[in-house]
Amino acid sequence: MGTTIGAILISYDINKQHTYVKDAMIILGYSTNWNYTSKPTYYLPNTTLWHSNKSSNQAMSDLKNICIRLGVSLEKAVAVNATEFVGF
Repeated sequence: MGTTIGAILISYDINKQHTYVKDAMIILGYSTNWNYTSKPTYYLPNTTLWHSNKSSNQAMSDLKNICIRLGVSLEKAVAVNATEFVGF
């Protein structure tokens, strides 16, 4: 479980430094939005990101390592293999 490489959606709650954690994840290639050809851009909720080429284990490890480095308490998180996106 968690080893399939593909589109990963990760959502989390932390106790502080939300912007720093999100920025660090973005540096690792995570995105705050997605779009399809000829469609609008869809923005994810504030503490939800996606990556086009990770496993759920890798995503969770990335988040945990960033939180440790920044001294942030990771309260809860979920990372899932996301094969289809729908949003507004």
